[in-house]
Amino acid sequence: MTWVRIDDHLHAHPKFKLAWDLEPASVGLELFALSHSAAYLTDGAIDEQFVHSWFRGSATRRRRAVNALVESRLWVPNGSGWQIHDYLDYNESRDSLLARRRARERKRQLNRRKLDNSR
Repeated sequence: MTWVRIDDHLHAHPKFKLAWDLEPASVGLELFALSHSAAYLTDGAIDEQFVHSWFRGSATRRRRAVNALVESRLWVPNGSGWQIHDYLDYNESRDSLLARRRARERKRQLNRRKLDNSR
């Protein structure tokens, strides 16, 4: 399991206020996108498929939510979808997280071998 960092002043951040004013559903989309990015190690990249899977209803409302995130500069178009602005400034990258997991697994294996050898 990974975790994603969310600013404790999110409720007062001008970008979130703007996104909310433009389309309240955009704030929910941003939070789900942060969670999705952490869970699937996308480094903040959000693709069209994710947006469609979360917004199963009105295409107009989905478009308004995405546009609100782009206009408020929470998301930046990246050619294949969007990038959550500053995601990697506050969250661990995929490469770093996977390296840390590999190191933790090597340590577990070493400890198991030491335990087995001491018997």
